[in-house]
This record gives sequence, C-alpha cells and structure tokens, in this order.
Amino acid sequence: MKLNLKTGDPKHLRRLKWNELVSRGDFVADGRQGFEPWEGPSGFRADSFVNPIYRQDKSHSTATEK
Repeated sequence: MKLNLKTGDPKHLRRLKWNELVSRGDFVADGRQGFEPWEGPSGFRADSFVNPIYRQDKSHSTATEK
C-alpha cells in the first residue's frame, strides 16, 4: 500500500519526533512525493533514519466541534 500525496491525505500524517520509536504502521517518505508503509524492524528512534518517518495523526477528528 502506497500513500501518494496527490491521491492520499498527507495532512493526516505527522512527522515523528526525534525520540519517538518507529513501529509497523508508520510511513516513510519515498522521495517521489509519496509514502510507503514501514515494514522494517520496530523499536528504533526516528532520528536514526535518513528519511523522515510519519504516523497517522489521531488528533484530526472527523467530528465537528462546537
């Protein structure tokens, strides 16, 4: 599964902070304006990777706030 900037919704992704651990379900920028799912090992800090790692941002809610 590849998430493309033009067809996906990258505004619901957030870049991991330097000290967050990378896990399956995260995404890596592929250099062609798209994202690929991270399928490597888990448990490494995000700052140990050359490419930025992204995660779905659960703070974006589809419910309307009043």
